[in-house]
Amino acid sequence: MAAETHHASVDLGRRNGSLFVWFRIFFNCRFYYPVYAVMFLDFGLTSEQFAWLNTAWAAAIVLLEVPSGALADHFGRRPLVLAASFLMLVEMLVLLAVPAVNALDPQWQQQPGALNRSLALLFGVFLVNRIVSGAAEAAASGADEALAYDSFPPTERQEAWTALTVRLMHWQSVAFIFVTLSGAAMYDPEVFNRVADWFHSNATFTKATTLKLPILGTLVMSLGAIICALAMREPGPAPEAELTFKESLRRSHRSILSAARWIPTAPAAFMLLILGLFFDSIIRLYYTVGSLYLTLLGFAERHFGLVSVAGSLAGMFAAWLGSRLMRHRSPGFNFHFIAVLVFIGLFSLAHPWHIYGVVFLLPLWLSMRLLHFFLSNYLNRVTDSAHRATVLSFRGMSMNLFYGAVTVLYGIQTHYLEKRSGLDESTSPGISGAGEKIFGEAVSWWWIYFVAGFLVLTGYRRWRYGRGMTALIAEGESAVNRN
Repeated sequence: MAAETHHASVDLGRRNGSLFVWFRIFFNCRFYYPVYAVMFLDFGLTSEQFAWLNTAWAAAIVLLEVPSGALADHFGRRPLVLAASFLMLVEMLVLLAVPAVNALDPQWQQQPGALNRSLALLFGVFLVNRIVSGAAEAAASGADEALAYDSFPPTERQEAWTALTVRLMHWQSVAFIFVTLSGAAMYDPEVFNRVADWFHSNATFTKATTLKLPILGTLVMSLGAIICALAMREPGPAPEAELTFKESLRRSHRSILSAARWIPTAPAAFMLLILGLFFDSIIRLYYTVGSLYLTLLGFAERHFGLVSVAGSLAGMFAAWLGSRLMRHRSPGFNFHFIAVLVFIGLFSLAHPWHIYGVVFLLPLWLSMRLLHFFLSNYLNRVTDSAHRATVLSFRGMSMNLFYGAVTVLYGIQTHYLEKRSGLDESTSPGISGAGEKIFGEAVSWWWIYFVAGFLVLTGYRRWRYGRGMTALIAEGESAVNRN
């Protein structure tokens, strides 16, 4: 009987593990990512509005994290993953419905009131999109990972999960190659005009024609995410729903508060979360505005996909590198290695080198993938089963909260630099030489923030614990094994 149960658990782990990889690919690999910031600005938003929209996205995730946990307690993790995929579909439909507003169009010169109303409507629709997107992220946060992790037999989880995360990094990088090349090509009207010339067609494509094509491609990806979520199976018996949703919500809220109280008492988990949210926020801020930086380096939009392919290839290398570092290097070495990578990348942002500066973005691409690879593995090792799902949700919530705070700082910084330079607020970095100068000055400060923050965290760890990350994680693993 025990052998049959073990065999069934192995089969479920393989099934849910494979579906988890495919779900992450469909959910995270989006055709508009190579032109993300530029696309928002081409719709008619300003750079400051773009920053605040990303803050709203992060805030939505944080505020909805507890309700999503209550839903998971009440209905199970699979329904949360399914809800995330359907919300992704709605997110794309909202963007497809909104019209772009070109403030420089002569038709608006005689109708300033109509222009202001259109811009307000544009911002409002994008705000709805960001809230729906945040809801999707909150629903998926921790649920898909916890479902897949708990599907493996308890005695094999660590090894199976490490192998699965390596597999995820590899195939997600392959998928990113496809969507980034395709997405950048979809967005560039010149690509379509050249194809039309090859076929001796008189058709002419403009930015207005191609603006929403990457969004349409991502809508198709959302359908794939829905199919994967439908095929997943809960690793344990379905919740009996003994509590009402309101009671489940209260219990979920108490669980988050309990995790918040437990984490500071677990030194390894606490320092992993603190380092994770600090590293993640600044790297993710670069990813958010990465297409603007490529414009600053002199790349045309049609080449964004090629640059993103290089990032995806770096991700494939990161999968191999991460597994070797996990086996042969200590946690302390691994996190210091990430710190060096992030510093090199951020320092290069402060000194843009026309075209060739893209080479120095490689450390940032590697650092993001290695960071989440290490966090997933180390955090699961130092967290017992009773706290795992809640701690994973808390990780997502705290990271998004800190990312939102950093995005607010970026918005304030950009606003300050615009005011200091006398740049008109409606001018965006994506379309203005003056705006590009503002953006270039803004990113030149980031490496200073990173160095100062990392030194503070290192000093705090030494002052409070007197031990390095390697010793803290070893102690955390021992505590979990004893329990």
